[in-house]
Amino acid sequence: MKAQIINVWNFETIDAADSVDDTGLVEVEPMNELHVGRNVSLSFVSKVHDRGQPVWYAQDTNGAIWKLDLTFSNMTRDPECLCTFHSGRIEAMSVSPITYLVATTALDRSVRIYDFISNSQVSEIKFKQGGTALTWAPHVVNPKGGLIAVGFEDGVVRIIEVYDPKGLPILAGQTNTKNAEINLKQAFKPHTTVVTALAYERKGEVLATGSKDKTVFFFAVEDEYEPIGFIYVPGPVQALQWSPPSHVKSTLLILCENGFALQVPAPLPEEQDRVSTYQLQNLPTQYFHFYSIKSRIKKKREEMKKAKLEWIKQQQEMGKEIEEEEPEEEPEEEPLPPLYIPEEPSPILCGFYSAPGRFWLSLSGLEKEKATEDIEDPSAYNLEEVKQKKEYERIMKEAEEKKKKKREELIGLRHELLFLLQKNQELPKHMQLHREVHLVFIRVICLQRHLLKCSYPMCWHQRCPTLCIKVVL
Repeated sequence: MKAQIINVWNFETIDAADSVDDTGLVEVEPMNELHVGRNVSLSFVSKVHDRGQPVWYAQDTNGAIWKLDLTFSNMTRDPECLCTFHSGRIEAMSVSPITYLVATTALDRSVRIYDFISNSQVSEIKFKQGGTALTWAPHVVNPKGGLIAVGFEDGVVRIIEVYDPKGLPILAGQTNTKNAEINLKQAFKPHTTVVTALAYERKGEVLATGSKDKTVFFFAVEDEYEPIGFIYVPGPVQALQWSPPSHVKSTLLILCENGFALQVPAPLPEEQDRVSTYQLQNLPTQYFHFYSIKSRIKKKREEMKKAKLEWIKQQQEMGKEIEEEEPEEEPEEEPLPPLYIPEEPSPILCGFYSAPGRFWLSLSGLEKEKATEDIEDPSAYNLEEVKQKKEYERIMKEAEEKKKKKREELIGLRHELLFLLQKNQELPKHMQLHREVHLVFIRVICLQRHLLKCSYPMCWHQRCPTLCIKVVL
């Protein structure tokens, strides 16, 4: 990456500049330039006054805040990086099992160690790919608490070691806070795409890695991690969860994005034949697939709505006017219907073991429930919900106004029709038109006037005898 440089121009010189030819271009040399540093990408600069002296603060899109001195005097200070942090969202984090440390990683290709007692960053290491998964090795794997497994977006898993984590302060304000260094211990590539989950077995003997490539790989945890083998799963891996010590057997719960959950026992390295392939052929696997019953209710409501629209359309084609829609009846409570399997299953977000033989899942994609229609507390909504509610109320208000206007027009037409019928009754009987007769004549005359391009203003709708009845009478 090129070095980041800030140039400073004289505004009066630029304001008074004039082009010497027809191109309209003017070349102005900067007064000064400041070299900030390499691997810096400034996106915004703000000027403030500190004790009467101007100071500039700059935002670095790589995850930093810089303090700059653009006075260019004899006492000009060098650019100072005040703090660094992840640029973009944190993809994964894990807490040290023995001390006040937390490790994080993000797509900015960094792994950072924070001391959450002193609220400060302790160390950082950069890689060539963004981090997507991270877990701190348990105490049984590394008693010193300095081992971290990190997964990356290119399918690589790296084992990094944090030196001297116990030397960090126990209480905020103590010294000796910059002695946690990070070194790369081992790297291997078990997957072809993004690593999404990492999990150590409860005894610390096996590390499981999951990926969007629909595979789960197992490694024997030793001084050097050795591959045991892998299995294929029905969908991209969302999370991995080993059974807790309360369970008799050590099993791995595999959660997939597409609604599948699998349970497999921990594979034993000595029982696997890895001469020709790492694929585990005979690993007992239990499959679970979960769907939301709400999808069936939603589909049923859509079918009822569609049937109602079809009925209205048929009535309109028969010449009948639908004056006012009847209010929708609330669906009656009924026993739960049989399990409905939708075309797109609900994705699994996370899950965990509870009692032996049981686990909990959190699924997404379900229709949101309305707690109540009369919530007056604005804090019950987020900004997006408030915005959507206001837009819905505006649309409903406009619809009611249009509906009211149509009703008034219909009432006016009805009054006009009654007036014409009354006039018809006042005529001598030999001049009166019977209802069965004059409606036929109305349609015929209306059609004739249309064929002759009649200019009579009320004769424009050949399907509506109400508007043309005054022509006959």
